[in-house]
Amino acid sequence: MPLAPRLAGSAATQHGLFTASQALDAGYNEREIKVFTRTREWTRLRRGIYIESHLVPTDDAARHLLGARAALLRVKAGAFTSHLTATVVHELDTLDPDFTTVHLTRTGLASSRTEAGVHHHVARVPPGRVITVQGIRVTDLPWTVIDTTRESTFEQGVVLAESALWHERTTSQALRSVLLTCADWPGARNAGRVVAFASNGSETPGESLARIAFERLGLPQPRQQVAIRDAMGFIGRVDFLWDQYRTIGEFDGRLKYDGERRETLYDEKRREDRLREGWLRGRALRLGRRARRSSSAWTSIACGLCAGCAHRSDRRVAIQVGPLAGRLR
Repeated sequence: MPLAPRLAGSAATQHGLFTASQALDAGYNEREIKVFTRTREWTRLRRGIYIESHLVPTDDAARHLLGARAALLRVKAGAFTSHLTATVVHELDTLDPDFTTVHLTRTGLASSRTEAGVHHHVARVPPGRVITVQGIRVTDLPWTVIDTTRESTFEQGVVLAESALWHERTTSQALRSVLLTCADWPGARNAGRVVAFASNGSETPGESLARIAFERLGLPQPRQQVAIRDAMGFIGRVDFLWDQYRTIGEFDGRLKYDGERRETLYDEKRREDRLREGWLRGRALRLGRRARRSSSAWTSIACGLCAGCAHRSDRRVAIQVGPLAGRLR
């Protein structure tokens, strides 16, 4: 059943959400609200906050964003989204995100607390660091990256920071500027490690995790997103290149090609052959798509790299790194 015109008007200005009081003002009674909720025509998001059920998204991140909008309708003025919730608003990549809790930062609270699925943070966020995105008040992107990284693992922080850097949504200088503001805050040391390590060349979360693995295995950091050419011209763009070993690495095992035309398998194979014949001229070490984020899997990469390069400086080896475990958004 469509919403009454007056209630539909209220919902339209609130991204489909409406409050119980708005429903009552539009002519519904409390019994009707309970019936619509019980029959699942309406979905109750929070106490007193509803939406038509057919508008509830199935994607976890989108549902989290909807929950954030509902939480903001419940709290007093002065609240804005922050931390992990802000990364969703900014549409950044995350690793193993916990979408069960909405994060808001509020002014005027004596201390932080978690209540009814909402973590209410207390922090001294400069006014200029709060902006509006998608109709939601949110910490700006550099502040969001540092705030979230302070409370995450190193791996989660690198995935987040490199996502922002790759898409040119922020710069290392901007991140360092935020760090100076909160240098003595909890987790600032971890955030500093992330900013010092983060690269602007990781196109995917998997490439970010690969760089961490290379570091922990004692491998030199490769150049990223390097165009490879032969006598015929451009072959493809590779994720990683170790110049000193004449070694390439591909996270998903697929070269990236010029143009938007979808390549046939034949064309793909022909270009890979050009790479091997004109540039590699050696054996290839592959770690398949089912690779897991385990020490043994990454040790295999290190051993293959060393075996291919230790004895002959002109040895050329291709390494293909498969997707890692972990929920990426």
